[in-house]
Amino acid sequence: MSNIEKQIKEQRLLLDSDRPREGHEERFMQKLERLPKQVPVRRIRFRHAIQVAASVAIILTSAILLVNKDKSGRKVAQQEIPEAVMEADFYYTSQVDARYNEISDFDFEDAEEKALLLNELNDLESYHQQLMKELEANPDDDRVVSALIRHYQLKLEVMDQIITQLNQIKSEISENYEKESI
Repeated sequence: MSNIEKQIKEQRLLLDSDRPREGHEERFMQKLERLPKQVPVRRIRFRHAIQVAASVAIILTSAILLVNKDKSGRKVAQQEIPEAVMEADFYYTSQVDARYNEISDFDFEDAEEKALLLNELNDLESYHQQLMKELEANPDDDRVVSALIRHYQLKLEVMDQIITQLNQIKSEISENYEKESI
């Protein structure tokens, strides 16, 4: 047995002196039973939904500007996309899907706000499809691969910001609910 353990055992009575008064647990349980059995509803304010939509629009615009398209519009014979790029695409797609599901699980004050936010996120998917077509046409073009990866990174950043804001709102609502309950 170490010296610390020995000292704690010897001083146990002094360390355990700060116990609650007799009947504390019973009084606490009675107070809990008197509280309403409601679960606080998470609500998203319209202002936050607009901020998120604006962030998504800015990222979509910047992502479009990152890709330098071939102005002639000519098609190059389709070649095989490198496996490393496909693995990166799979990884980022799974990350985006997980965050999308997390966002869609939140309760919003207004169903229209939720639909607007989810539609904005889905609009980014059309840009992804465009990048994948470019990648199929030019699999060895590092600019397209970089644009695809940057698109995913920006999309994940936006989704993380959205989740952070939603969690902040949720915690504010929970704190307000707790204050009202007491």
